Amino acid sequence: MDLTSSYTRPVKSKITLSFIYMIGAMGLVFSQTPQETAQAIRDSIQTEFAENYSNCSSYSKNGITNFNGKPEFWSICELQNENRIIKIVSHSESTYFEEIYFEREQKLIYARETQKYTPINSFEQMRWNCEYYINKNEVISTMSLGHGKTEDEEWDENSIIEMYTKRIQEIEKIQQ
Repeated sequence: MDLTSSYTRPVKSKITLSFIYMIGAMGLVFSQTPQETAQAIRDSIQTEFAENYSNCSSYSKNGITNFNGKPEFWSICELQNENRIIKIVSHSESTYFEEIYFEREQKLIYARETQKYTPINSFEQMRWNCEYYINKNEVISTMSLGHGKTEDEEWDENSIIEMYTKRIQEIEKIQQ
């Protein structure tokens, strides 16, 4: 039995699967309305993210930082297919924050911010999240739920790119 060829099969199949999703989404793009096209792209990225996220438990490194004046808990999942998922969780007073960044071949394609307001001795009172779908360092679609910064007229959806860039710089500061 050749161990090398059996080891590479799962990687090839994941790459092939990602390629099939991408081609399928591109094929749908040319025959749809702009709304249908955006939905097809979101669905394709969501499927790829879910497949990658399900493999993170055995490939994660975890750490804690205090770069932004509060403890932040990091989980970095580096997969064999050269994809990476970065998850950062923190709390400030009664608010829980979560950021997730999904990279395909070192390029950000998806991000999600979540905020949950939960007073002490209470259940969650308010929730906000925003999902960002990104291509070539530009947000191409967003999906937002709840009351949060997306309701502010000054809000710039591409600010997530700056947040991501800052987080990459912070990763480099974490002791290995």
